[in-house]
Amino acid sequence: MKRSTQLAFISALTISGAAFGQAGDMKGMDMMKQKTPGNQVHGTARQATVHKTSAVVKAVDPVNGKVTLAHEPVKTLNWPAMTMTFGVKDKALLDKLAVGKKVDVEFTQQGSNYIVSAVK
Repeated sequence: MKRSTQLAFISALTISGAAFGQAGDMKGMDMMKQKTPGNQVHGTARQATVHKTSAVVKAVDPVNGKVTLAHEPVKTLNWPAMTMTFGVKDKALLDKLAVGKKVDVEFTQQGSNYIVSAVK
């Protein structure tokens, strides 16, 4: 029984030593640049891609800070033309939006939502 205990101890040391040796290979890596879910890099938010399209305003919801747009294709996302609801970054942008008005918008993705950041 004593010999099996010694073998188990030696095996444990060998396995942990191998794992420690592999960790040494990661010395030059900057772990702060590793991607994490939610479009972020550890410690800092990544720059979101700004998408642009032209659209016709179909509905404005000032209470919830949302706008429904019938937009043209969005090449940067490989989207066809469609009608969808967006949040707005700043509710003041809603003043530039009126049902039936044709606008050029810029938007970004925040999680699973798309947020209008500029209206022209």
